[in-house]
Amino acid sequence: MRSSLTKLSLLALLVTGCERMPEDPVFIYGRVLHADGAPAAGSPLKMERALDTRSDLSGIPEEVEGRTWDYAPYSAGTSEASGYFTLEALAGDLYTERYFSEGYYGYLQHRFRVAPPLAEDGHGVFVAFFLEDDVELPPLQQWASGFSVGDGPEGPRLTFAPAPPAPTLPPSASLPESYDNEGMSTEQVPPSTPAPVVQLHAADGVVWQQLHAASPWVPSPYVLEDFSGVEAQVRAASVGQWYFEPLGAQFSQLTFRLEWRSPRLALPAGGLRPLSRGATCSPLPAPGPCPFTDGKAAAVETRPGSTQPGPGNPEGFGVEALTFTLDAPVRPRRVVVRGLETTLNYVPRVKVVLEGSLDGATWTPLESLTFVNFDPEDRGRQIYQYSLVDTDADSPFDGPMELFTPPVFLDAPLTGEASVRHVRLSVRTEDMQFAGRLWKLGEVSLFE
Repeated sequence: MRSSLTKLSLLALLVTGCERMPEDPVFIYGRVLHADGAPAAGSPLKMERALDTRSDLSGIPEEVEGRTWDYAPYSAGTSEASGYFTLEALAGDLYTERYFSEGYYGYLQHRFRVAPPLAEDGHGVFVAFFLEDDVELPPLQQWASGFSVGDGPEGPRLTFAPAPPAPTLPPSASLPESYDNEGMSTEQVPPSTPAPVVQLHAADGVVWQQLHAASPWVPSPYVLEDFSGVEAQVRAASVGQWYFEPLGAQFSQLTFRLEWRSPRLALPAGGLRPLSRGATCSPLPAPGPCPFTDGKAAAVETRPGSTQPGPGNPEGFGVEALTFTLDAPVRPRRVVVRGLETTLNYVPRVKVVLEGSLDGATWTPLESLTFVNFDPEDRGRQIYQYSLVDTDADSPFDGPMELFTPPVFLDAPLTGEASVRHVRLSVRTEDMQFAGRLWKLGEVSLFE
């Protein structure tokens, strides 16, 4: 296959010259494998295309020349007996020309996605990627996760195999390098090492997400609360970048997100109802009941529709704090925070701060809980967090799975001794010197 890459690239060079014309073909090579490593012969493949959603930062409308942000069918193919496949795109379809306001002219990049069908047992794999010319994709090999749900003394017991290894660099490719503040190369950066991510799904959103989960994993009864119809699954992903310089052809860069998923398995309904269910909250994002104590998992913007700075909203979105008011004074013993997104996703560690009050005027600390946004020593994150932003929602099978700035999910005891009627939630940097804003939130649950 790799010799074909060289021959085809050389042919393209002889026909078109050094610069690709819009109608010139660009070739995408890959291989489909079963979980045991055997070739997946005759596997149907679909390649889809979408505009890179990073472009929405420029205020570009949702449609450009009839092409939307969502993935749409682009081409299809079938793997050979060896599992290898070749897909084709046109050079002119890798980017869309765009005239911006005030005479600025530029290009919008397209992102592609290739996915074989789900296995009979529900396992799946796909790759989303950017490319500049001919590239070789990482192998699309199913993950033998062995995912199962059993009964344990503390509740449902989820077991699964270790995550697949990171994809191996093709012989024709090279790795990006990390540089220090003085512009000196420090090390090559391979694709990230996959780690299991457990997700618990309700009908309207994610009930829980556990990063770097270890098997067996048992959700606490507080995590399950009184949700019903919850399904569990385990996922994993690797992000990476490869450079190709084939003989007689143009340089090409491949930036990819390779992701695996298990089937979803049902969990028994939980049996704990939080004392905060139905509590009022302030400020309310919209008229009606508080969406953060209604027992629904969907994350809601704390200030929806507010995208411009203004009075009480200097950063353009989010609120400084949310206050929950209970029916009567209680001593909360535990808190579960689900799906919290904040403006402090740029710092490695954030403090989720809970305070209590009887009268809503005098506040005392309940707990300060640390959440790890990311490892500041992760060299790969410096490369991929911008080039692969918003690919968390690229799965053709499942909802989002954010790798670089994951939403906050916390389940922790509260040590305060005082009874309170009001509970205030906010976020600060780990040293408590700077306050952030709450952008989105799924649910806050307090238990006695």
